[in-house]
Amino acid sequence: MGLETGAEQKPQRKLRLLGLHGFRTNGAILRHQLSKWGPALNDLFEVDCLDAPLPCSGKSEVESLFEGPYYEWYRFNKDYTEFYHVDEKLFSYITDHMKLHGPYDGLIGFSQGAALSGCLAALQEKGLALQDVPPIRLLVLMAPAQLRAPHLKHIYEGPTIKCPTLAFLGDKDWLRYAGVEVLKSFENNVTICHRSGHTVPRLDDAQTATAAQFLTSQLAAIEASNVAPKSEVEVPEVAFKGIDMAEEAELLTTNVITESHNEEISVAA
Repeated sequence: MGLETGAEQKPQRKLRLLGLHGFRTNGAILRHQLSKWGPALNDLFEVDCLDAPLPCSGKSEVESLFEGPYYEWYRFNKDYTEFYHVDEKLFSYITDHMKLHGPYDGLIGFSQGAALSGCLAALQEKGLALQDVPPIRLLVLMAPAQLRAPHLKHIYEGPTIKCPTLAFLGDKDWLRYAGVEVLKSFENNVTICHRSGHTVPRLDDAQTATAAQFLTSQLAAIEASNVAPKSEVEVPEVAFKGIDMAEEAELLTTNVITESHNEEISVAA
């Protein structure tokens, strides 16, 4: 019998994330989109991809690529001045799922799901929704934008959203400017820019390392907060906080990692 070398080390747990898919897609499609990141990132988290409550009200742009049924989180008119179903019923739908299947460490969303994820974090911090579930400790937002429902405009105006956020912005994404704008409302964000369009991008080695560092540091902070008094927990610093439009060009060549792969399949927000 060999000599004991010490107590077995407890395996590192994964982050638990609730996944919110894009417009007129579904949870299984989001899971497929995330698979392109590979084990270097996917081994750091497990994701529960929830289907939105509303059946698809029009043609899905992914019908030729993925099987339905397709869903949407909310609806809007053609000029984005009126929004429908962004209400207590939607928030309760998500809260009830989190109560039943959680706890979750954070949210991961693409496009419409990213807009909703950021909105939910803001609402929770301001005491307006998700008060019956644990705090959202991190966000992963791919092609984010402000959820522009008029009755929610105030949640982006201050104070800033403190939830640590990893964001992905595409150089060719029609929502890029909206993503830059909404991230001004997030106090602590790490942003990775890629050269693709409206998609969950493939990541090169440098981008993967940046994303992995964010995820592991957030897990460490969560674990530390579970065993130490709040005043003793050190919050890891992020690469930078927010994006200022005047500084964006400089960020693209300094703090922000760029992506060199060809454009992937686009999915409308």
